[in-house]
Amino acid sequence: MAHFICLGLVSHCTFGSVGNSEEEKLVILQNLIFFNNNQTIPVGTNLRSYDNQADDNLNQFSLTSPSPTSFNISIQSSTYIHWETGTYRINPPNQVLGISTTSSERSHAEAKTHTPFTVPLDLPADDLYGKSYPFLATAIVSNITEFNSTMETGASFLYSNTRTTNMPLGVVAIANVSWEEIYIQMNVTRTPDTKLVTILLPQGSKTITPKCKIPIKNGRSGNIEILFSLSGLFQDRTVSGTPIRFLDSLPIGTDPVVISKVSNVNLYNILQQNLHAEDITFSFPGCFPGVER
Repeated sequence: MAHFICLGLVSHCTFGSVGNSEEEKLVILQNLIFFNNNQTIPVGTNLRSYDNQADDNLNQFSLTSPSPTSFNISIQSSTYIHWETGTYRINPPNQVLGISTTSSERSHAEAKTHTPFTVPLDLPADDLYGKSYPFLATAIVSNITEFNSTMETGASFLYSNTRTTNMPLGVVAIANVSWEEIYIQMNVTRTPDTKLVTILLPQGSKTITPKCKIPIKNGRSGNIEILFSLSGLFQDRTVSGTPIRFLDSLPIGTDPVVISKVSNVNLYNILQQNLHAEDITFSFPGCFPGVER
């Protein structure tokens, strides 16, 4: 069967005979990716801490646990995150995966050759779409509640240890962030009582999945945004109908409270669940019509 293949991003079209075997479709995909592989552009990243309140005080916010019981939280300046690394995986843009055939054949071909953009392609590590692209340098960052930037919802803390990386044209498949340690000291007030809470979270990592396409393309107007929600780490959640409440579970009559993998383990486990839950603590910003991420 004769097919006409044309790349959307390069001026290159070929005619040929292409069968319907899975192997030949894979060859098509690999060839299309190859022609796009020589194009890379520099892209930066904004990694931000923020809270749930539209004010300039990132170190102070309120949460209910459970509603209407209110807790006031004040993050201390001794708080820090020891970042290890952060990387992206990039998938090819949709344009380079198109095959001009009949509509039914085209639909079948796409289903077999186009991995969803949030699933990294299984390619060799030396291929541009098989590599990981670093955007975060190893650093101990303190004062993470300092107001030094703004975002759509108000004040934020913009981390300075991000870097610009040359990446191939396409879309962000996933981001991975890892840390050596997260150390948080905070005062938690449930009127009239206030207690000092110290949290020690050891080495860990999180995979962050986009909820819409984040394009890597010529003429991109801004950096990629990744958010770290301080309030999200402590907020109530419900999983399979079961409430998970960190603040309400803080021991009554105990001050100070130390939370680590060997102390107050029930609270430590809640924080680990919140840290790794989808779009609770780490996330890409939401998508809006006409807004490029």
